[in-house]
Amino acid sequence: MNNSDSFFEEFVGEQYLQKPLIHIAIAESKPTISQAVLQEIKKDNRLVSDLCSNYQQLVQTVSQQSSDLILLGKLEDLNWLEVCRRCLKQWHNLPIILLVDQREVSDFFRDWAIERGVHDVVSIHPQNVHLLQQALIRHTLRGTLQNAIKHRREIKGASAEKIDTLTWEATLVALNRLTKYSSCYLGPLAIGNYWHKSHQSLVALHPSLEYWKVDYQGQISCPFISEQIEPLTASQLQDIQTWVRAFLKECERVIVDFSQILQAKNLSADVSKLISPVP
Repeated sequence: MNNSDSFFEEFVGEQYLQKPLIHIAIAESKPTISQAVLQEIKKDNRLVSDLCSNYQQLVQTVSQQSSDLILLGKLEDLNWLEVCRRCLKQWHNLPIILLVDQREVSDFFRDWAIERGVHDVVSIHPQNVHLLQQALIRHTLRGTLQNAIKHRREIKGASAEKIDTLTWEATLVALNRLTKYSSCYLGPLAIGNYWHKSHQSLVALHPSLEYWKVDYQGQISCPFISEQIEPLTASQLQDIQTWVRAFLKECERVIVDFSQILQAKNLSADVSKLISPVP
């Protein structure tokens, strides 16, 4: 076991190590920097990365790949402050690490950036880029675990409270996370078929489901998501929950206790909300 593995286990523990993959969106338009970052990420087989050079690509990647964190460098079309503002509005609990090319990061700038929503600031100067993986482990992955624990506690304590709604982007991420979780037990073609079948059986009674599309491997998209400014209404959220429950029932034709198996996993708060029974 190398030092990074030991460091990882020290902070996040064996339970978090059971997570199959950690998806990272690299928001960087300069190829020399993105390739250097990519080479460091590849040293840990738990990390899977997707490169984005502009904001539209970043939104598409985070939504479709259910990214677990963002490494935010320089994009072609927006500065990091605006990217950070938009990302925090769309994905409230998604950690963001700001990448800077200065060799030294002052405490003043780090604190200033963190106050604006980033999770940490990391130097990717050529002399420091080899420390990126350790920084990811020390800061972001530990924070992700702490957030997951916090969400589970909030879910348990909110059973008597009214369930709030989700943004369209958060719903899309949650649906694709559910597909990813399910793929541990069922093949992608079966998952795609179950999503399709349950969607077709409900769309006539729940017209808002027309917004959502699913491909043959169970990857869900929302072609009109850029037009949705307000969060889902309570009715739209209930339609999604109804669809999710129908999908799970289809899966239970193969694995009887499939819903219980999923709920025993380390689900995100948004996925748990979609699985929640419809009132």
